[in-house]
Amino acid sequence: MSAPCSGMFRVRRALSRNDVDRMSSHVYILDNRTRMKGTGYYLSSFLRIKQFIKMKAFAPLLSLGLATSVAGHGYMYIPSSRTRLGNEAGVDSCPECAILEPVSSWPDLDAAAVGRSGPCGYNARDGIDYNQPTTNWGSDAVQTYSAGEEIEVQWCVDHNGDHGGMFTYRICQDQTIVDKFLDPDYLPTEDEKQAAEDCFDAGLLPCTDVSGQECGYSADCSEGQACWRNDWFTCNGFEASDRPKCQGVDNAELNSCYTSIAGGYTVTKKVKLPEYTSNHTLISFKWNSFQTGQIYLSCADIAIQ
Repeated sequence: MSAPCSGMFRVRRALSRNDVDRMSSHVYILDNRTRMKGTGYYLSSFLRIKQFIKMKAFAPLLSLGLATSVAGHGYMYIPSSRTRLGNEAGVDSCPECAILEPVSSWPDLDAAAVGRSGPCGYNARDGIDYNQPTTNWGSDAVQTYSAGEEIEVQWCVDHNGDHGGMFTYRICQDQTIVDKFLDPDYLPTEDEKQAAEDCFDAGLLPCTDVSGQECGYSADCSEGQACWRNDWFTCNGFEASDRPKCQGVDNAELNSCYTSIAGGYTVTKKVKLPEYTSNHTLISFKWNSFQTGQIYLSCADIAIQ
């Protein structure tokens, strides 16, 4: 859920499915069941919440909350992602709105199938599938690097949509798979998108590969959970008193990068590229939200010599 609908279902904390997930003063999630506070009703899913509130004559408020929840909150900024290029070309009105939802994003970082989002993202608001090149993105590499080089990478998180969590960058080293995402005349199927996502997951660019880079564990994850790993990058603690969430990583000024909702903050790290060469390949960014059941995906076209 996003901040615009916080009056209805603002997620305060997201734990495992068998833990307690508190949602504002109205709803609690407990052991996969939803109880409306102050009632004896238990609802088995979020869709049942919709039915309950409709019964209670709150349907207009819920509809508003659902509509605003699709306003996503982050995308890859450096190297310039297809999403960023779409916005700069004037065809993407909300570059931070490419969301995979509703999914299990926490604590298991790899559990969710990518569906139509694929490794490059899908913007439902503008109906843009970034897994297929157009004249505005995907025809050429935006940056050329050297194999084994340490490079700066950056993404942009919206002020009102900083959901905390963990993020990573990946490169798929199977050119046959990647080529399907470089053809402007072809839209990959969902099976092909998932195959690519699996390849990108296998090509994780670990935080720990960069000498001297701080690679800690998430303050919102507990030892023994699937998120307890430091090969991914982590945002700061969601409820940290100092420099919280993802915006706290750089502690940059508001509007240090562009988002359409409330202004963005940069989140900057370094990754080490593999000893792999390609005249045209993709680097994919993935951010798993701690606060909400959402995953954000985007990709950039690069060359590695």
